Amino acid sequence: MEYTIEKKNGGWCRLSCSFSSDEVLSAWKNAAVPFGLFFRMAGFRPGKVPLEVVERRFYPQISDAVTDMLVDRAVTAVCERDRLTPVTCFEYQGENARRGRAFAFALSFCILEQGEIPDPESIHVQIQEARADPVQEELFLRELLIREGRKISVTEGRPQNGDLVEVEVTGRMDGRTVPGMNTGICRMRLMPVRTGEKVPDLDPVVRSLSIGETGTGCTRCPDNYPDPSMRGRQIELVVTLRGVEREELPVVTDELARKLGFHDATALRRSAHVRALEMDRVHRLSEGRRMLRETIERQYGVDVPEALVNACRREVMLRSRRYLQRQFGSPDSLKTTLELMRQEAGEKAERKARARMILLAWAEKRGLRLGGDEYDRVLAGRAARRNMDVASYRLSLARSGELFELRAGMLEEKALDELMKKVFRP
Repeated sequence: MEYTIEKKNGGWCRLSCSFSSDEVLSAWKNAAVPFGLFFRMAGFRPGKVPLEVVERRFYPQISDAVTDMLVDRAVTAVCERDRLTPVTCFEYQGENARRGRAFAFALSFCILEQGEIPDPESIHVQIQEARADPVQEELFLRELLIREGRKISVTEGRPQNGDLVEVEVTGRMDGRTVPGMNTGICRMRLMPVRTGEKVPDLDPVVRSLSIGETGTGCTRCPDNYPDPSMRGRQIELVVTLRGVEREELPVVTDELARKLGFHDATALRRSAHVRALEMDRVHRLSEGRRMLRETIERQYGVDVPEALVNACRREVMLRSRRYLQRQFGSPDSLKTTLELMRQEAGEKAERKARARMILLAWAEKRGLRLGGDEYDRVLAGRAARRNMDVASYRLSLARSGELFELRAGMLEEKALDELMKKVFRP
């Protein structure tokens, strides 16, 4: 194998590789073997069909497999030898490998080069001390007590605090259904509103209904709604109450506590308290993690490689398209909404790229690496969803370079978790 590396402005790196005809032929024979093992042909025992026959029958598939194999081999060897770390997908240029012929291709991708990066350890994230929410504590206690209690269906009257209700919600604006604002039939528990807390828009509507009745309320379209033109506008909520379930709970006693596996009633209540405390702690840490990422994204003095911004823009738009395709029935509506989102996607992509660059640089400085089992578990999960074995799935991503983008994303999240431990200030 021969190769050349050309680094360009904007963070781009171009890798050009070539394989001799002998190297291609060797890879071709290896790639053809699995096809022959399962090919059946009259007059031949399983696995004994001549290789030439197998090749003629599966030529396009073998050609694809050889191309992926050689690209994977080349990228792995070059990145290890020249210490390159691709952080985006590849732009592949070249045709498929052909039996007994020389094979050449080129890949363009983004690498992170050494440069002046602000030290994110100087950031301080203030998080209040965790406290057990009494309402959440009561909810956890309910979960324990219902094991010895019972649930009854309510057929008359209005829902009360603690009831499990089945509702169907449809969001409408200007007489049309709003994509993403339709729940179908869902279950929710009515909880008491804490002092100083805003009453959920859905809550008073549900409480005013009897089973089978429909009522209306309103809510404000959230600021992160995919279609920017609708943000902040009023949405009418059409709510139908389908069912109410009420829990009859036993009185908390030492005897009941022992029946549930606790020493006494105090230990039972203490368990619910600890769970509520832990839940609040996790919530506060999650909020602190979000604040840390937003602070890193606002490091505006950092120059972000154009190639990385483009990759993040593609990532943002792909995620938005997948969501919108599930919500919009009309292709025209989908197209219009995506056009409205393009400018915003560019701004979001630049912030995302800046955070990724800073976090990956920090991970490199600290010698932070992904464990093999971490990466393998993710690959195995993705392969299983596609009914593929891990080796075949990994090879199928060779030309696209998705493996490197996946690894970079995972390392970015790991770096954020490790950084959080250093900048967290209680």
